[in-house]
Amino acid sequence: MIDLQQLNAHSKLFAELLFRQWPEWGKYAKFDPYEDFEKEALLVEVPRPVDGSSHGLFITTSEWEISVGFGESFHTRFGSDGDSKNSNFNEKAIEFIRDFIDEKVVLANARENGEWLGGWKIDLRETSLHSVEVESGVEVFVTSWLGTHDQKLV
Repeated sequence: MIDLQQLNAHSKLFAELLFRQWPEWGKYAKFDPYEDFEKEALLVEVPRPVDGSSHGLFITTSEWEISVGFGESFHTRFGSDGDSKNSNFNEKAIEFIRDFIDEKVVLANARENGEWLGGWKIDLRETSLHSVEVESGVEVFVTSWLGTHDQKLV
């Protein structure tokens, strides 16, 4: 595990929250090698437990925000938008990660003729996968952390 003291202030704060929840992920932590401007940013790449895929979960604190992604086609961002009434985006990122790991949230990616159209999250507490409408000619692939909900929607 990297020395958290060497991270910049916002990365250190988030790392402490993240590793309090998932201490075993510390072994996947490193300085973000893709970040040219903010060298002290954190990158955590956690392999998917179901298949050990290197395109598992990634978390980065670069550019003063938290980005959380999965696979090659999905990521979401949590960050300050300048609104002082905005709730703590670090906690929102942790909540999203927890919901994804607990498979309360799954990810969908749409393709048409092999071309990626977009990705989005589906909260299974609010939406059934059977209720997701798929346009003709479009393929929607659902992935979940443990693979429980992995499927192609038709």
